[in-house]
Amino acid sequence: MSVFTRITRPQLDQFFSAYSLGEVVSFEGITDGIDNTNYSVATTQGRFILTLFESLAADELAHFLKLLLHLGKNSLPCPCPQRDRQGNPLRQFNGKPAAVFRLLPGSSTASPSILQCQEIGLQLASLHRCTQDYVFPVKSGNDISWCKTVLNRISVYLSAADRGLIDDELAFQTENSRVNLPRGVIHADLFRDNVLFADDRLSGLLDFYSACTDTLLLDVAIAANDWCCDNGTVNNEKFAALLAAYETLRPLEPLEKQHWPILLRAAALRFWLSRLEHQCYPRPGEITQQKDPLVFRRILLQHRQQTYLSLNLRSTA
Repeated sequence: MSVFTRITRPQLDQFFSAYSLGEVVSFEGITDGIDNTNYSVATTQGRFILTLFESLAADELAHFLKLLLHLGKNSLPCPCPQRDRQGNPLRQFNGKPAAVFRLLPGSSTASPSILQCQEIGLQLASLHRCTQDYVFPVKSGNDISWCKTVLNRISVYLSAADRGLIDDELAFQTENSRVNLPRGVIHADLFRDNVLFADDRLSGLLDFYSACTDTLLLDVAIAANDWCCDNGTVNNEKFAALLAAYETLRPLEPLEKQHWPILLRAAALRFWLSRLEHQCYPRPGEITQQKDPLVFRRILLQHRQQTYLSLNLRSTA
């Protein structure tokens, strides 16, 4: 949620006139995230988030908005798109698809507690359960082939040591296929800045625009690598808490438990590469945010050493 597209007050007034959401009082850009343009908008009827989609086309967005409606019907605290006076959940703003969402209460956390890690485990399991029979036609775009493409694009910027580490990890992931693991709808980006808490109660799951059909355990690994690592250092107690909470609603299969260390490494590699790409090829924008790639390099190295994983696996056995 960065600001790549600048908007003006007259443009915003005209856009909101198509809705029955009151008159615009104020607005400001939101700096969190890196994919879409987001503004916080206050009107005479409340507070809203305006999202301008920088890469997804309108026909692609239809799948994501439908998914949000499905999750809302299943009591997951997700943002619901507001419809304009003609009943449309999606409009055009400055030539880009745009949607308005009512602002959910709460704020993100920079230092998750054990209880918050448990809540993430529960919410992920709820997401995976309520979409068990949901057909979501969006496939993952971040597979091994994507990793190799990104590596080739950024290779000139890497040290020999980093290039060797990534090459070795890619070889390991290629040899350890996860084709037989349970699949379904995954969030794929459930980081701390995509979750809201109000009085220690989870009040919002945000930014589903990386969602896809992929390995369920990968979704858990992606979340755990962010929620259960303190400044890039694995917190074993938080990992165990998140996994145990997840398994109260969706127990892991034996094959999933075997692949847990592998998926943790795959998730760390993916976000190390994506952050490196953003660092090497930054996108232009009025307000943008870059995240430190070295965090996931440190996490990947710890997962490769596996000095703590036996405790996690015993906790879920």
